Amino acid sequence: MRNFLIAFFTFYSCLLFAQNTPKIITGTVFIDSIPTQDVHIINKKLTVGTISNENGRFEILATKNDVLLISHLNLEYKEFTIAQENIQSRNIVIYVDSKSHMLDEVVLERKKGIFEVDKDIMPNNAPVVNAKTLNLPYANNKPKDEKTVKIESGVTIGLTGLINALNGKNKQKRLLKKLKVEDQNLAKIRKHFTDGFFVYQLKIKKEHINSFLESCISKGIVYLYKKDKVLELTSVLIENSKNSPYLLENEHIRLTQK
Repeated sequence: MRNFLIAFFTFYSCLLFAQNTPKIITGTVFIDSIPTQDVHIINKKLTVGTISNENGRFEILATKNDVLLISHLNLEYKEFTIAQENIQSRNIVIYVDSKSHMLDEVVLERKKGIFEVDKDIMPNNAPVVNAKTLNLPYANNKPKDEKTVKIESGVTIGLTGLINALNGKNKQKRLLKKLKVEDQNLAKIRKHFTDGFFVYQLKIKKEHINSFLESCISKGIVYLYKKDKVLELTSVLIENSKNSPYLLENEHIRLTQK
């Protein structure tokens, strides 16, 4: 009887040990039935991670009930729990949703001159305040006749208006190009470190990661990334996250104060 109990406990202990031993799990990440590349998969318990290849395939160490953190710049953040059947089959399939980007509405209004009175905001019988009533210099001067040019369509346009329009368009194009390049660089930095780094290491709220990176632009993070100075870049991000208004704990304090 004693030998039987010893054998039983030995077998049971080996069984428990085998269940808790991490195993290599092979998986595939899909978005809309398409294998997805460059998806970051992190085992939250074992703090190990990997990246899916061009076929959406990856391998990672895991045990039963481990939680995998799935993140990508263009995908919705997701968590996947390892089940017993995943351990037995040594295989998992993960489906993720693409991230929707919503742009804020922008209203462009016509530029108003100093002689124009906005009737919508002026109260009835209120005194009119403008350049004429204030006797400002040149208030009563009439604009000189402007030279015009005739384009191929037959439309006549003032030279001043044409020059201002061209300058405005060029300035707008340069600004949009600068913002586009800056946004691309920030996206590359976020992809390089993964959302898991910002959320679990720096404690930055996920929806504020882009805002946090924008606040670090003046610290030279784009320059450090282009020069492949990863250690210095990491130090700058860690240092700026300490007193960042986008920290999870700061968010909690703001909600409590309200």
